[in-house]
Order: sequence, then C-alpha cells, then structure tokens
Amino acid sequence: MSNQKNSLEISWIGLDGFLVALYFVLVGIICYAIFRHNDFIIQYLLPYGFMIAVTGIFINYLSLVFKFAKTKKE
Repeated sequence: MSNQKNSLEISWIGLDGFLVALYFVLVGIICYAIFRHNDFIIQYLLPYGFMIAVTGIFINYLSLVFKFAKTKKE
C-alpha cells in the first residue's frame, strides 16, 4: 500500500517540475509578445510551435497504440 502512495506523489525535480516551469516560461513569452506587440512571435512562432508540438504528441500516441495492438495480436 505504501508503494502505491509513493507512485502518486509529484516529483518536483523530475518531469513534473519541468512541465510546471515550462508552463510559466510559455506564459511569460506570450505575455511579452502581447505587451510588446511582437508580431513575429504571435503570428509565426506560437502557432507553428504549437502545431509541431501537437503533431509530435499525436505521433507518439499513435506509435504507442500500434505497439500495443501489435503485442496484443501475438
């Protein structure tokens, strides 16, 4: 039971802390671009960056699904 409790805790040093820090960095960049009226960041960098990130996450998800389906058949 104690092993399950430890797996549910948030590790601020590892990936969880990195994602929280990344969120604040992205919010800072977006606020900077809006306040400074930086059109390059708002028009090109943010949309294409988000499209690339979402496409990468989707491809990773598809690879996991196909890997799971392949191991299930055998």
